[in-house]
Amino acid sequence: MAHLKDRVKAIGHELGFDLVQIGSLAPLVQERLHYQHWLDQGYSADMAYLQRDPERRVTPGLTFPAAQSVIIVAVSYFSQPPEVPSGSWGRVARYAVGRDYHAVIRSKLRDFCALIEKELGRKIARRPVTDDAALYEQALARRHGLGFVGKNSLVIGPKLSGSYNFIAELFVDFELEPDIEYTGTCGNCVRCISACPTNAIKDGAEAAMVDANLCISYLTIENKGGIALPLRSQLGDWVYGCDICQEVCPYNSKTRAAPWPEFSPENGVGHYLNLPDLLHLDDQSFAQRFELSPLRRPKRRGLVRNALVVMGNQLAAHHAESEKIVEEVAAFSAREDDLLLVEHAAWALAQAQNSKGRGAIDKILARKLGDSVDLEIEKYV
Repeated sequence: MAHLKDRVKAIGHELGFDLVQIGSLAPLVQERLHYQHWLDQGYSADMAYLQRDPERRVTPGLTFPAAQSVIIVAVSYFSQPPEVPSGSWGRVARYAVGRDYHAVIRSKLRDFCALIEKELGRKIARRPVTDDAALYEQALARRHGLGFVGKNSLVIGPKLSGSYNFIAELFVDFELEPDIEYTGTCGNCVRCISACPTNAIKDGAEAAMVDANLCISYLTIENKGGIALPLRSQLGDWVYGCDICQEVCPYNSKTRAAPWPEFSPENGVGHYLNLPDLLHLDDQSFAQRFELSPLRRPKRRGLVRNALVVMGNQLAAHHAESEKIVEEVAAFSAREDDLLLVEHAAWALAQAQNSKGRGAIDKILARKLGDSVDLEIEKYV
């Protein structure tokens, strides 16, 4: 068994996975209490799928009943953003700058399976998981040495491998000796807590918990409604996701670059999105542009909503392109019928605090979009 375990790990490293650990299928008993407390506090926001069937999430064997072991892998997605281009642009979280990780990692796990089968001389029953099963992956990874859980709730790998890593699992029908927990700690460091613009990261008794209701990643990706007014200015220039808590983490000071070209910005949307361009997308052009990207997740409505908020923040900061930004947002508000997006456009225009912005808002109000929307927009005049 020891020889097979070594070979499995070696194969994983040869394929480019940075970390390869072996896990057991034992229930995550203590971890369930932590997860349930997170749910009880309402920190999962409106992500109902995280609230369903908590027993399955903390019982790895239910993910694939034929499994005897689970191979847990991690791979870096890190790349360094270049300087911001001229014009009105929004930032994209590093995990999403390249190709959709689901498809990329599934393909790599299929290759992993084929090489293991060659090693064993037989077919294996298996199930690959890439963030697409009711499984408490963070806890499973921590229990078997992939890293420790930081105060920002992310798994931080050993030897400064940091947190810019995708985690995935391969459930297999043969037994391997499980690895033990890796010991690590954030110590007294609170950089991520202090840096979070929305105070989403908890401390003290609720350390390693993030309130999704306040998290910029949730607000710009999973959130299907409007962005609450007090939080809009805190988004800064993040049009999709957020990396702030990772950027300030000392454990990310020597992060390895992504080993696979699929995760490079050249093969995806890149680190920045041109915001005026996003305002011109319809559902069809959105689907075509982001077909192979994680940015499909919030759909056209969510991504345009985010772009409007970032453009509003740029107007409030007297961006060099402010006049053009007002023109783009005003033109968008005149042709858009989605009331949520029109309201966000009006808010963005109000941040300009000039006659052009106010004039555009007056034109929106002249459309008589409905009492509730009009009353909200009137607050911005």
